[in-house]
Amino acid sequence: MAMKRGSYRTGRERVERILDASHELFISTGYRATSLRDIAAASGISHPALLRHFGSKEEILTALVDRLDRKPGNWRADGASGVERALSAAEVARRNEAETGWIPLFTALLGEATSPEHPGHELMRTRRRIAGRLGVRLLGGLGGDERSVKLAVQRLSAGWDGLQILSLYFPGRIDIPGLLGAYEDDLRAYGIPPAPPAPPRLPDAPPGAEAAGEAAARPEPTPRARAFESAACLYAAHGYYGTSMQAVADGAGLTKAALVHLAPTKRALLDLVVAELTARAPDESDPGSRLEAFLGRPRWQAAAEIVLMCEATVPSHPAHALMAGRLEYSLASTERDLAAAGSPAEEVRTAAQWLVALALGGLVAWLYEPGDVELGTLVAEAVPPRPRGRAAPEALAR
Repeated sequence: MAMKRGSYRTGRERVERILDASHELFISTGYRATSLRDIAAASGISHPALLRHFGSKEEILTALVDRLDRKPGNWRADGASGVERALSAAEVARRNEAETGWIPLFTALLGEATSPEHPGHELMRTRRRIAGRLGVRLLGGLGGDERSVKLAVQRLSAGWDGLQILSLYFPGRIDIPGLLGAYEDDLRAYGIPPAPPAPPRLPDAPPGAEAAGEAAARPEPTPRARAFESAACLYAAHGYYGTSMQAVADGAGLTKAALVHLAPTKRALLDLVVAELTARAPDESDPGSRLEAFLGRPRWQAAAEIVLMCEATVPSHPAHALMAGRLEYSLASTERDLAAAGSPAEEVRTAAQWLVALALGGLVAWLYEPGDVELGTLVAEAVPPRPRGRAAPEALAR
């Protein structure tokens, strides 16, 4: 029995050492650019020894986020005993910022765990459900019917997720606790805004009818289109670093030589996919058209864009500059839109940050719970937080 206890203690110590080493490497090198062999070396153990505790890097990232969530004083610290504390979102955000590496680690998992096959998918869905209950407890006393409160909570969560993504692309520019606090103060000052009528629900089609109809209407895809779909689906499941050219060729039904003719390198293939995913909407001056264009695409395209967006927050990632440029463009065009609508000049910058963050986080929420998120309502009817004493503006037509 003593040997068993000692063996268990040694095993737990080794797990903690692996997690500590992974934490440091994921922050310094980036999650996707770090290999299991890198982690084993930094942990002072062999690669086979590491695999006895974690079967994949995804499992390590999931365990890291879960460990950070459950640290004493954090919002889920009492989750095991069934105690859930409804803390202010701004307060929790300040604690997260003070925890070295929390935001990049969480954002990496946030994107890639949108895949139902990811080991962290259920953890993130559970986490989101708990956060939703806490949000209702936090905001439910401010008035409003059940649907309006739920929408306000979803906006709080979506804005939070999006602000964390923006903060990694633009360090020092995004005041996450400040914007979350402004949103909470806004609701306390003016109450929960009424949710618009629910959109009509279309009758369910017979199983397979939609896919069959799309297939009949769609022309035979070109080799380029097949390569794009194969690569995007693989990026959504495994990220850029975890996807090989051979796997893309196999998924597209192409030879490796045919794929190389379309994209001579792995980086060129990434550029092709990102260009397709981030193609401009019909009217880029209207952020709503970008959202509509996004919603009109298959889920695998949405998932690929979000996974790459979260993965490329690391400056060394080959898609970082392009993604940063796209977000910078979204912020600038939204600022112009707000200024043209008469928003006070001193509020335009932070209001644009909130609305772009809301769109980003709304897309993430839609990928996790597509049947529970009215994405058009979440974003289209939103107004940015406003200072106390200022009259509520009309909802922007987004």
